[in-house]
Order: sequence, then structure tokens, then C-alpha cells
Amino acid sequence: MAKQDTYPRFEAKEWNASGAFHFYGSHKPRSYIVEVLTAAPIRGELLQQALDKALDRLPYYRSTFVRKSGLYYYADNDLPVHVAESENARSIGGKVTNYHMFDITYYENKISFSMFHGLCDGLGLNRLIESTLYHYFCLKDGKNYSDEGIYTNNIPFDPEETIDVMEKKTDADPKELKALVSKEKRFRLPELQDNKGPQMYRYPVKIGTNALLTWCKSQGATPGSGLAAMLCQVITKECQVQEGVVMAVLPASLRKFLHAEKTFKNCASAYFLPASPTECDGMSTGELGAKMRQDMKAMMDESHARLLSSSINMITHLGKKLPGHFLKNKLMAMSENRPQDTFTLDYVGSLRTNDYSDQIKEVRYLNPDVYNGSMNVLLSETAGSFHINFNQTFESDRYYTAFLNKLDELGIPFETMQKETYLNPEVDLPPEQRR
Repeated sequence: MAKQDTYPRFEAKEWNASGAFHFYGSHKPRSYIVEVLTAAPIRGELLQQALDKALDRLPYYRSTFVRKSGLYYYADNDLPVHVAESENARSIGGKVTNYHMFDITYYENKISFSMFHGLCDGLGLNRLIESTLYHYFCLKDGKNYSDEGIYTNNIPFDPEETIDVMEKKTDADPKELKALVSKEKRFRLPELQDNKGPQMYRYPVKIGTNALLTWCKSQGATPGSGLAAMLCQVITKECQVQEGVVMAVLPASLRKFLHAEKTFKNCASAYFLPASPTECDGMSTGELGAKMRQDMKAMMDESHARLLSSSINMITHLGKKLPGHFLKNKLMAMSENRPQDTFTLDYVGSLRTNDYSDQIKEVRYLNPDVYNGSMNVLLSETAGSFHINFNQTFESDRYYTAFLNKLDELGIPFETMQKETYLNPEVDLPPEQRR
């Protein structure tokens, strides 16, 4: 991090309520990275032009942050955003990226989009990725491809693109908030005991979109509920779970229910889908997937979404009242000490690639390490394939291997990809601004 006496002075604007949790903890946060692999080598000069065009329409990605009295505020950052040729992603937030909270690098046929999760969530980052890729392929191919659904100048700016759903304090019945927390004992993967990272292990697999959707539709499931069911059964069998529940945590956007469809800022919570050993052993995968779909549908309404939002809002606004960074950090970093509930399945959606889908070969979502250990399964769909990445803080691939066996058992064809280790760079957060 730059020294405080040399750190540029940015003007604090609105409080970052929606991303507040991501700033606090005993360790510096790490970036979130999306890698896009293309059929041809990347042309750096065109990628820079493409990013400039994207930022012309999406200037709010240029934001940086200012910390005052322990709170973090958005600030405009007019310093240049430079694309760089680099095999590895760069650290963001500091001098190397002109204090921007996102970065784009390229190497051979790979583009790496990095961002700090306090700036936006995965769907928010997708907007910038889609726009940049659109302009890049138009420039490279000398064509005007369809920009349907992509944020270009053909979509007029709407102030709701920067709305913060957490900025205003909301009220909720404490009894209802308490009811959100299930009372079942939650099974924790044995590999996560005393697991502090920080190394990450990535085990990927690719499934044709039609193949997975055909199976899901035949069972009355969705890709999210179907894969959650497979993983719950795999873990129950591998670990011989006898009591408690295997808990699938599915992050989900609340934009639709909170009437904030256009915001790029953080607007997500999670659905918790417990599966008992009896359900995992006694139901077929399709039956369990269909049940989980119904469980999710029961939670997909405005009242439940507002309750989920209120549970986050309550802590965020309580933290705002506390004096200084130390006390704020002690409260807002509480999630660091809460163990993950078995596994997380994050369906990050589909990248819109319109007429140039055939030029994109693979998309990799690389989440940062979690301090108390985790197994995050990231699911995305692009260019006719679902890409499934087991990103975890432990080396064993037994759940990944058992999952592949489950796909074989269900008759779902797949293609394994290259395994790798990675560790995303730390993010440089701003020092306290006292002047």
C-alpha cells in the first residue's frame, strides 16, 4: 500500500454500504478474477481501445475509495486506466493500477478481469466484461456485431445503475431474522478443519449447455438445484454423513426483488438449502434436485428478499454508528470467524457474447481464498458450455472426482480441464484520510 503521506487525495462521495463487509477483516482482501480465453491471441492495443469505449458508457467502474473515521466512501478517479500485458493478474487499488479498484491484463489468448468485491458483485463485473469484449471483437473483426443486452451507448445511462440498496436503514422483526437461521447441525467438510489457506486449488469441468439443461428439464430441476443435489449426495456418500445436514449455500442476486435491476453495486445474499442424509440416500438425484428447486422458489419473493437484505442492513448500519475503524472492523469482520456451511455453489450467470461466441473458448471464475477454509463451486454458462470450477482451499480432489463419477452415473457427458493452483493478489485499500 502506498504510504499515507504520498497517497493521492480523492474526494469522498457516497458511503459504500452495499460493499461494506468486504473491507474489513484481519487480513487484506484479495481480488476476484474472471479469465476469458479466446481462440486467437489478444491484441493489446485493441483491448485498450475497447476498454476506453466501455468506460465511456460505464464511468462508475473508475471509482476508488476513501476511508474516513473507519468508513469507506466512493470517490471519482480520473487517472488513466491502462491495460497491461502480464501473465499474472496485478494487485489492484494501489499505484500500479492508478488506485482503480479493477484491472484488465492480457497474455497470449487470455484476458484477466480483476476487481475488488467491495466495488461490485459478480453480476456487476459481468457488465463491464460484456461491454469490453463486445467492443474488442467489433474492433478486431471490423464488424458491428449485435449489442443486444450489452451496456453500450445504445442504452442511455440511468441513475439507478449506481443505486445502493443498503444505503438506507431498514427495519425487520428480530423474530423473523432469527427464523432465517436454521437450527439443524450443519456438516463441515473434514478438510476445512483448521484450514487457513491461503493457497487455492482449481479443478474444472465443462459440460455442454444442452446436455445439462436436457437432464435438468427432464427432472424438474434447474442447473443450480440440480448441481446442488449432486454435490449433496456426493458429500454424504464420501464422508458417510450420519447426522445433521449437508448445507448448500447458493449466492443469489436480490436485484429483481428489491427493484434495483440496473445497479452494478453489490446486491446479493444467499439461499440456504439443507439436505439430510435420509434425503440424500433415499431420493434420486433428480428428485432431490426438483425438491431443492421448489425450496428455492418458495424463497424467491419480495418479502423473503427484503428479510435477507435487512439481516445484512442491520449489521452494516450498526457498524456505521461505531466510532473508529477498530470497532467497525471487529463487528463487520464477524463473518471471518463463521465457518462455511459445507459448500457454496455460485451460479454467476451467463456472459452475453452474441455473434462472437465461437471465439471464446473458456471462462474461468477465480474467487479469492476464504480465511477459515472453503469449497466454492462456481458455475457459469458461456458460448454453449457450462464451466464448473471447484475452487477450494484444500488440495484433495476427492469431491471433484466423485462429482465426475456422478455425472457418468447420470449419463451427462463432460470434458475435464487442466487443474491448477492459484492465489489472487491482495487488494490495496486506502489509508485513513485525516486531512
